[in-house]
Amino acid sequence: MKKLQISISPATFLLVISMIATMPLPRLCACFLAAGIHELGHIAAAKLLGIDISCMKLDVLGARLYTSGKLCSYPALALLCLAGPFVNLLSFALLVPLSHSCVWIEELALSSLSLCLLNLLPVQGFDGGRTVHAILSSFVGFELCERICTLLGFFSLFLMWLLSVWLLLRTGTSLTLFVFSCCLFGMLFV
Repeated sequence: MKKLQISISPATFLLVISMIATMPLPRLCACFLAAGIHELGHIAAAKLLGIDISCMKLDVLGARLYTSGKLCSYPALALLCLAGPFVNLLSFALLVPLSHSCVWIEELALSSLSLCLLNLLPVQGFDGGRTVHAILSSFVGFELCERICTLLGFFSLFLMWLLSVWLLLRTGTSLTLFVFSCCLFGMLFV
């Protein structure tokens, strides 16, 4: 077994520093633990599918795992992409009954659910986007799939942005969601 190489972009380092400076400790720990659980789901699925992971790169959109050797089939790729959100959903389901006993467990359960739902969005670079791409590619071909996935990602981020604006105007909260959706939109489509 080869050693997994990990690289972190400077922007990610700054994001982590800002999270440390602004988030309460239970939420911060829960976010990092939920992200770790998510990536372990992908790594476990890769092992089960016989896919070697050579590198993990951390960027502003999250962690990206890179495979070495053979390319996997579209169904295997879809399973690999869905493994992370599935493990987050499973951890949420297991932690919810215990969440009333401890704020740390409640934060971990909510962070796991949030990460699962966010990653299932059909947005380029997210697990949901890669899953949709893998499934569509086998039916409609690569070029048409690219167009469909770009439109799905655009409308998904637009709806997220609309939700963030509505929440911001209605409740005065969700500034983070607003900034996040604007940044994602700018990174992916501008």
